[in-house]
Amino acid sequence: MRNLSHTFSRFFVYNLLALTAFYSCVSAQEFDVVIKDFRLHNPTSAIKGQESSEYWIGINDGRIAEIIDITQHTLLPKGKEEISLDGQHLYPGFIDAHGHLFGYARTLSTVNLVGAKSKEECIERIASYLNTHSNEIWIVGRGWDQNDWPEKSFPTASDLDGFEGVKIYMTRIDGHAAWVNQAVLDEFNITNNTKIDGGSIIDGVLVDNAESLVQVPELSNRFWRAALLQAQDSLVKYGLTAMTDAGLSKDQILLLDSLQQEGSFKLFVNAMISNNEEDLQYFETHGPIEKPLLRVKSVKAYLDGALGSRGALLRDPYHDLPDHYGLPLLSPEELNALRDRCLQNNWQLCVHAIGDSAHHVLLESFQELPYDQDLRFRVEHAQIMTPADSTYYTHPNIIASVQPTHATSDMYWAEERLGDERIHNAYSYLRIFNTAGDRVAFGTDFPIEHIDPLATFFAATTRQDANHWPENGFLPEQCVSPGLAISAMTHGAAYSAFGEDVYGSISVGQSANFTVLNQNLWAPDTPLRQNTKVIRTIVNGKSLYTEDQ
Repeated sequence: MRNLSHTFSRFFVYNLLALTAFYSCVSAQEFDVVIKDFRLHNPTSAIKGQESSEYWIGINDGRIAEIIDITQHTLLPKGKEEISLDGQHLYPGFIDAHGHLFGYARTLSTVNLVGAKSKEECIERIASYLNTHSNEIWIVGRGWDQNDWPEKSFPTASDLDGFEGVKIYMTRIDGHAAWVNQAVLDEFNITNNTKIDGGSIIDGVLVDNAESLVQVPELSNRFWRAALLQAQDSLVKYGLTAMTDAGLSKDQILLLDSLQQEGSFKLFVNAMISNNEEDLQYFETHGPIEKPLLRVKSVKAYLDGALGSRGALLRDPYHDLPDHYGLPLLSPEELNALRDRCLQNNWQLCVHAIGDSAHHVLLESFQELPYDQDLRFRVEHAQIMTPADSTYYTHPNIIASVQPTHATSDMYWAEERLGDERIHNAYSYLRIFNTAGDRVAFGTDFPIEHIDPLATFFAATTRQDANHWPENGFLPEQCVSPGLAISAMTHGAAYSAFGEDVYGSISVGQSANFTVLNQNLWAPDTPLRQNTKVIRTIVNGKSLYTEDQ
């Protein structure tokens, strides 16, 4: 018995020494980058909106290699680079599912009319621009909105008669109308009697397809390269890590591709091909582009115009303009032919539809898509929809790509366009979620709306403007939860671009894209909107923006 006890003691001591020696030799895990000291918010995981500070993230080669529960590790991991977030809030990288990169880049060096409260203020801003750009012949700008003016009527060419020796081209806030001076009308022989399908000319305002009657001089690649990099600075400043561009020419796509190949433009872009024959034929001949930072396998088309310029195609006349139904930009036959062409080329079709008539035509066309293929055809905007039409979104290949800030921008005048009954069929985002599930993607439509994705979040969850108006929200029954909003800004936006396996959530194998905020977006505090800001934007494991930059 004594010998057995002695043997057991020796066995225990030897094994204890062996275990001690083993653990003393084990080194901590090492990664390229370790992100630590943060509160995790991941709407697609079991954690949901609850704050969790028990995790660190290890990154290798720009991807999430491991999500480490530090409460289960004796030795904490190490990184060649370590990023401490000092208790700030980590979210999946925000994605804009519908923006216009080149359009935004152009606005950074043109006349800015956004927010002008009168026609006179617009003219003052044009004059101010001319004072510092006296050598320019073409004066280009964007952002006017007659709905924000006291008289609420379109401007005219004669309003610009005070500017001599220049050609003036000012695009409306929604991009669906342009205000030009007489010099432009004369240059292109345009009058109110000029006929064009899908467009109209009203005393110097060119609506929808009438905009194509004017050819503004092209800018150099040198200009665009600088402008796009300046735009990238804005994107990451607002926490954006990827985006979908809703309509580019092949020349624009190839320029963006060259910037990404040389490492200058670092964000992923899902680029839709503009629906014109030259661009479509180019990609039919050369094939799609599928690269780490660029996907070109979608087509963007327009069925109608915008509500603000009365181009959205309605089933019944405009409440404030009897006998006017809007402007059809594609016939049902043309739409179906384009749909079938995209199916043949294995392209995703993405179609702008705002009015309830255009929306219905599009949903009927998409309803014919097969169920057994992964196609993900997209309805862009989906602003006005009868309750009966919402059932179309049960189709697994129909995705709603919507922009919540359109609701809070339009709410001041939308009822004038639609009347007090139809307004309840507009901006029905929760109704779409209830039918489509997670097949909803959020974007801003920048530069038509502000580029800030936080504005998207608060518009969706509160249905209020930055001043918390109206008190209970605009059509408050359509508010969505913080979890749904963040999911649509991340995983939903990635899914709408066939990217959910690569980016859009915080999981192993995904690109290490994160947006870091100073607040918990699930918190119910009223001042949350004013107090929330982006602290850091991380793309492929690299900090492209920090608050102190």
